[in-house]
Amino acid sequence: MLSTVRNACHRVLTHHCRVPHRHDVVMRSTEFDPAAKERELRAESSAWDVSNPVPAEPGDIPVIDISAWVASGDDADLAVVAAQVNEACESAGFFQLIGHTVPSGLIEEMFDMNERFHALPLEAKERIRMDREGWPVGGVGYLPMYSRKLPTRAKANLNEAFLIKGNGELGFGDSQWLADAALPGFRDTVERYADAVNDLALRLLPIYATALGLDAGFFAPGFEKPSWRLRMTRYPPVPEQLEVDADFGIAPHVDTTFFTLLLQNAQGLTIFSHQRDCWIQAPVVPGAFVVNSGELLKQWTNDRYLSVRHFANNDARESRYSIPFFYNAAADYPMECLPTCHDADNPPKYPTISYNQSQAAAQGE
Repeated sequence: MLSTVRNACHRVLTHHCRVPHRHDVVMRSTEFDPAAKERELRAESSAWDVSNPVPAEPGDIPVIDISAWVASGDDADLAVVAAQVNEACESAGFFQLIGHTVPSGLIEEMFDMNERFHALPLEAKERIRMDREGWPVGGVGYLPMYSRKLPTRAKANLNEAFLIKGNGELGFGDSQWLADAALPGFRDTVERYADAVNDLALRLLPIYATALGLDAGFFAPGFEKPSWRLRMTRYPPVPEQLEVDADFGIAPHVDTTFFTLLLQNAQGLTIFSHQRDCWIQAPVVPGAFVVNSGELLKQWTNDRYLSVRHFANNDARESRYSIPFFYNAAADYPMECLPTCHDADNPPKYPTISYNQSQAAAQGE
């Protein structure tokens, strides 16, 4: 990873793995300033010392198997998995999800298509470049190497990606696509995968509701037309000579989602462990989704659930690939502090906001 190859670039604070905890500020008001929130997150991330990640130990990132509940739909099985998810979200902020409903064959197809897409000539990918002039929808298409977007940082990210997104107004046809002749079956595979992961995300909502002491159907109204983004990323081998200043595959950040469902084919994800108070290298569990809560779920739960710092880096010898799926409520759905997450002694810290009023505004959605 880049921090191994050029670790001097990362020793920004100390030479051990301890990182100061975020000082949460009570922000309860009638207004929410997404630009100020984005500036706060960027300032925090630039201060994190990420110089000495250590290997994960058993239990650092819980493995949660939902197969029994998927098979039975039984309330008792739901309660068991909900308790596990609650513990993971309160203590780790990440977990590995197995026993899910996305077919292994489809996952293999997606990794194959991810690799084949990025193997295309740059000229072909540039035809569907993200935010190009003349395309009405922003944030979809090809994101070139050394971009400073997603997350926005002063230094470049050493990756390239293909992105699509959807919400109540945008469908598959609103994203940019290659002509099928350029990569036969690509769009079909990506659409089938997006549908399958959307179905999985919906299936997880009763688990999260139950985990939070709510009725199992509590989140359903907010996700009738969810907002989501799918990213197919390639992290190339670290070149001997970088074209621009870049320290990471993806710079340290927190997701701004309700939750994120991530597939990775090789180790490269590093997360901050609140339990161990240091950065840990996440292992790869074949076929598992790495699931993490984001800032919107953190705020919706009044800081009960963690939004965990993480970054991604490159292998020194070969490309690695990841496929995150960023999931949120409907763009205009008002997220009011959950009734089980506040009381007289713990009042709401955040105003009621929608996805459109939150970080999405700062990110140009």
